[in-house]
Amino acid sequence: MLSWLGLGDSQDSSQQTADTTSPEATGAFLFDNTSSNARPTVRVIDLAFDVARIDFPVDTVRHSRKVWNHVDEMRVDSDRVSRLARNGLRVGVASAEAWDAIRAIVRAADADVRQDRFVAQRGTPLTIKLSSIEEPESIFSYSPEGRLVGKTFTEGDKLLNMDYIFHSELGGSTDLELDIEIRRDPGAMAWQRQGGIIRQVPAYDRHVFADLRIPLTLHTDETLIVGLSDQEGNEYLLGSRFLMFKRLDKRYETVLCITPRHFQTQGGKGGP
Repeated sequence: MLSWLGLGDSQDSSQQTADTTSPEATGAFLFDNTSSNARPTVRVIDLAFDVARIDFPVDTVRHSRKVWNHVDEMRVDSDRVSRLARNGLRVGVASAEAWDAIRAIVRAADADVRQDRFVAQRGTPLTIKLSSIEEPESIFSYSPEGRLVGKTFTEGDKLLNMDYIFHSELGGSTDLELDIEIRRDPGAMAWQRQGGIIRQVPAYDRHVFADLRIPLTLHTDETLIVGLSDQEGNEYLLGSRFLMFKRLDKRYETVLCITPRHFQTQGGKGGP
């Protein structure tokens, strides 16, 4: 388990795919409760994201439910909250003051934690990999009209894909837009213009659950929390397919914590 009391080693990465599938611990960022307010007042030029994955063992008690006592779920419009819940998902925002209580819940549940910091490449979404589809899976979701629809995927990665805009003039707030998707790499390439440059990029097959797109704004030191709703009993529903798994015949549910961290460089070099 991660030495989340501040004794673990830190790991930074400039990769744009945050692979949270490994159970090993790699850092101690969010659970150190590091505050960017303690840094000198300087010109902000870029963003990093602290991504923490908490895997709670599922037994007679769902310990993850206690986390939501310290999360503001009203930061997303009520219609979207209801639609997400019906599909087995729960989203909210935790302030810096919530982490003492959340750390205590994680420790009491003996949950596994993995944390990484990923430096945002300007104009490129942050992609968080949850797991891979190793054998055919059927995933069901409810449309806005209330219809239950399903699709079988034979391979691919289960991802959260996040676009972001940082507003330094608004006190350091960050607009986020989170998409849930299945992405398959068929091994083909395509030409694409990026930042005024035409280059070859992988031509992915993507299935985006666009009806469940999550827009919200985070202020300084706030954290986006993504987890399971009370529909976790339906193993074919979207939330369960993305956020529940088995390891050594033991069931786990995942809570994701995503925190934007603004940083500056001196002389055009350096990072968070």
